[in-house]
Amino acid sequence: MREQEILLSNTIGAEINWAKGIIGQRLESLNPQNEYNISEEFLLNNYPPDMIEGTTYSVLVEDLIRERDPDDPEWLHVAERLILILTLAPHVDPSLFEPFSILLSKGVGVDSLGGVKNNRFYGFIPTGETALFLLAGNNISLRRQIILKVFHCAHSFTKKGVFSLQETNPNLSRFCGILTLSDEYYSLLIEGKAFIPSLSPSFPAQHIDTEETWDDLVVGGQTRFALEEINIWLKENKQMIVDEQVSRKIKKGYRALFYGPSGTGKTMAASLIGKEANVPVFRIDLSVVVSKYIGETEKNLASIFDKAENRNWILFFDEADALFGKRTQTTTANDRYANQEVSYLLQRVENFNGLVILSSNLKSNMDSAFTRRFQTMIKFPVPNETLRKELFDRVFYGRYAVENKELLEKVVKKYELTGAEINNIFRYCAMMTLHHGNEKVTEQIFSEGVIKELRKKGKAL
Repeated sequence: MREQEILLSNTIGAEINWAKGIIGQRLESLNPQNEYNISEEFLLNNYPPDMIEGTTYSVLVEDLIRERDPDDPEWLHVAERLILILTLAPHVDPSLFEPFSILLSKGVGVDSLGGVKNNRFYGFIPTGETALFLLAGNNISLRRQIILKVFHCAHSFTKKGVFSLQETNPNLSRFCGILTLSDEYYSLLIEGKAFIPSLSPSFPAQHIDTEETWDDLVVGGQTRFALEEINIWLKENKQMIVDEQVSRKIKKGYRALFYGPSGTGKTMAASLIGKEANVPVFRIDLSVVVSKYIGETEKNLASIFDKAENRNWILFFDEADALFGKRTQTTTANDRYANQEVSYLLQRVENFNGLVILSSNLKSNMDSAFTRRFQTMIKFPVPNETLRKELFDRVFYGRYAVENKELLEKVVKKYELTGAEINNIFRYCAMMTLHHGNEKVTEQIFSEGVIKELRKKGKAL
């Protein structure tokens, strides 16, 4: 790990030194005695250094460049690398911009260098104009090409959300906005780890994971087989996207419905899918998403899908009936707005290029417009007697084995208990066994645990 950190620091350090060289040359052009005309040749003569392979920085750059149009000019690589390091430098080496601060304090380059001052920070913060000054200067043709190539919405910098230009006064050029590194790429480049946003009003979704394995998920063979189809899609999706024959015929993304009673393993299955693919899973908090105020639900949904777009995340809508339920006849204004929410959600789910999993207790609760668009609908039934026996055997063993095996067998045969309910019984039995210092789960403790759980269902032992 330490070696990787050193390699990353060396890679970024080399990029900083390269940028310093360009900055030095460009600032000389502000001297009235120098005649300096920036051109494409200038960019090609300042080609960036080779990067150390295998670092998060080099992998990122290679990934971004891979999407470039083969007809793009060679100097575009210089522009991309410089803009990226200008965006990163305020976080790792603000001294890169000291020459700008010195010149501006003397009144030199005020109309050319861009940048902003902050009342809490006395240094120079680069803007889009700063990048355009370094790369194009007064060359209007070159400046326009850079704007159309690098700052365009179709460029991978924008599509993948690497950085953004902070919004400015409408009367100013958009390139007066600060070059702002996204939280995701700050985590990747500075911290060397994937960005996991926290649950907040602006992102009403929570990252979920599990320590369990597929062996811990006790479901029927048909359910297991259907889940494997999703695992295969996650493995082959990248190849399908670039396969022209496939990409022309099908939409990007994958939509799955998990339905069945609570406690049958739907959330666990979603977590395991993400774990196997090494992809973060975010459970949408519908209590935060759904709002009584007109337009707020759509706004909350947009914030989730916008952040998840192109990020290889799995979105898991638990108990989705509240949001994905059937549309009603529009007899009132409330009905009309509720139907608008469902329609908006349908459109966003259909156009999302990742995996969306919806969870519901009943398949019949879902709007038919959604069910037509699911690639798979997987039933999670209450475990049958064979599966219940396996679930009990997986937790009640060793010190926590039940003394009265006949009682355990009776419970297995007689009561339709879900995996979550069996875990609740085990939790109670383990707690009371430790409390009393018993070597095994006694008949009394086991009976109390079962009765306690059955009472929730309105039944008795």
